[in-house]
Amino acid sequence: MGGVAAMAETQLTDLTPAERSAFGAEIRALLLDEPEIVDSALNPPGPAAQEMARKIADDQALLAALEPEILKGARIALFVGPECPTCTRASEELAALSAEYGVEFILHDMNDPATARLADQLGMNELPFYVLPGMILRGHMPPIVLPRYLD
Repeated sequence: MGGVAAMAETQLTDLTPAERSAFGAEIRALLLDEPEIVDSALNPPGPAAQEMARKIADDQALLAALEPEILKGARIALFVGPECPTCTRASEELAALSAEYGVEFILHDMNDPATARLADQLGMNELPFYVLPGMILRGHMPPIVLPRYLD
């Protein structure tokens, strides 16, 4: 027999012990290589998981659509606002890190109506927050955290 494809054309009840053993080995190898097959069979996504997946996809599509305006060619954008002490610290730390890593960043001040509109479109109302390709980081990120995103 020529492997699993040939066995697919055969009645599984008609397999010889050697064929049954070979078939079992093929199935075992497949499941070890692709364990998500078993996971999806045992844990089918329910309506809540499907809704969450849809929301994630919508958020990613929105972010992808806004990234050119937000990043403007930079690797990272930082949104800051008035009377935000952590915003000042985040801006200073990001400036130092970007100089160290040679990575450009853009600073968006919420006093600018266009920046406020972008933050509103993203559903972000807590400052500071960072935007990178494909992701948003909420809150002030310590300097030890950001380098992993700047490489």
